[in-house]
Amino acid sequence: MFPLHDRTRRRLCVAAFVALCALPTAVVLLWGVSRHWPGRVAAEARRLSRELGLDVSLDGMQNLRPGTVLYEGLEIADPETGKPLLRCRMVEAQWTGLADTEGRSKPSLLLIASQAEVQAGGLPRLWRLVRQPLQREGGPAQLDVRLRASDLTLQADKRAETLSDVQGSIELLSGGAQAQVDFRLAGVAASKPARIRIVRNRQLSPPASGFELDTGGSALPCGLLAMGVPELEPLGPDARFRGHVWFNEAAGGPTGAWEGEVTGQLTQVDLGRLVSDRFPHKLSGTAEVSIHKARFHRSRLEEAHCSLSAGPGVISRSLVEAAAAKLALAKGEMATTDLLLPYHQLSFAAEIDAGGLKIQGICSGDEPATILCDARGPLLSDSPTQPSQPVVALLQTLVPASEVQVPATRQTDWLIQHLPLPRVVPPPGSETAAPYSRLRLGGAVEKK
Repeated sequence: MFPLHDRTRRRLCVAAFVALCALPTAVVLLWGVSRHWPGRVAAEARRLSRELGLDVSLDGMQNLRPGTVLYEGLEIADPETGKPLLRCRMVEAQWTGLADTEGRSKPSLLLIASQAEVQAGGLPRLWRLVRQPLQREGGPAQLDVRLRASDLTLQADKRAETLSDVQGSIELLSGGAQAQVDFRLAGVAASKPARIRIVRNRQLSPPASGFELDTGGSALPCGLLAMGVPELEPLGPDARFRGHVWFNEAAGGPTGAWEGEVTGQLTQVDLGRLVSDRFPHKLSGTAEVSIHKARFHRSRLEEAHCSLSAGPGVISRSLVEAAAAKLALAKGEMATTDLLLPYHQLSFAAEIDAGGLKIQGICSGDEPATILCDARGPLLSDSPTQPSQPVVALLQTLVPASEVQVPATRQTDWLIQHLPLPRVVPPPGSETAAPYSRLRLGGAVEKK
């Protein structure tokens, strides 16, 4: 050892004390104070607002351990209107690294939400947060996101639906990305959860998106699905759907066009809201619809095989007469001349495609081919030899009071856009070749 002067030894001891004791203690104290600094929660809320592009507010936050933050009283609102989109009593955020299929580590964020509540009106705005990583539109960092929530409430103006065992994820794949959420209906026993999956395929040119819904072991309320698909609202507040749906963006089609397929069952369909509230006819009762197959191409129904069973209820005489006249159905004897007729059963199978509409009566009873019947007998029946009717006949049945061949009205606008288009068939006797004439140009030049 080298001999050290007493003053030198003291200086070395002081330096070691400062470096090994005082300085680390000061750093820890500063770190602890910074975690409880009054403006820290507001600063974190502003940071999240910049990251998400929405207004974020926090009641508090805690650093549980390195890489894990607990947000308390999280609320996300629309920056334009100020209306709340999402509320959570607590959200725990864990930043970790996960290995992909090729063994490479990639960043991952796990969100564990408690008592989450989502406003149905804000779903389109929240969907943008999901779409950004799917379509690489910037926004939050490109990382895998996973969500867990023991319960999540979707709140609409007139109803609320609570989901349980919610498991969600946004994964970045080599050829694209996918978002998926599995859930169950609170208080409903089901063999397996329902699943919604959205896929972005970047291997196509241009890239395209796909959507899939599998209701799993339970029938989902159409009111819940209507929060994302408003077209289901007319089915009624008690309607439910069990089945499978998939849609893909149509390749080579116009922007926004899609193709897909639907199979499943609709129960508790309110015919009053579906027909009476939209068309100048009266039809009441609760129906069950089995969709054996419904195929769409470029946002238009291409082919469908389905059956409907309803009753008892009330039907207007005008609808019975319009169906008999426009759909070439056989009209039975009516007991009264009243404008509203009570019916016992409405049951039929239908096939629709570009070739037309074919309806087959399947009411239970002694009279075959019965579509509609009351206590006395058939009110409407089909004929096995009757050919398919043009699709436009369905529109004319629903809106018979029209001076135009195709009733293009506000009530039929959606149907016109989505029903099959028939092929152009020339009228009888017009199949001969069209006449032509010779055109003389100048002197001796002529063309056919």
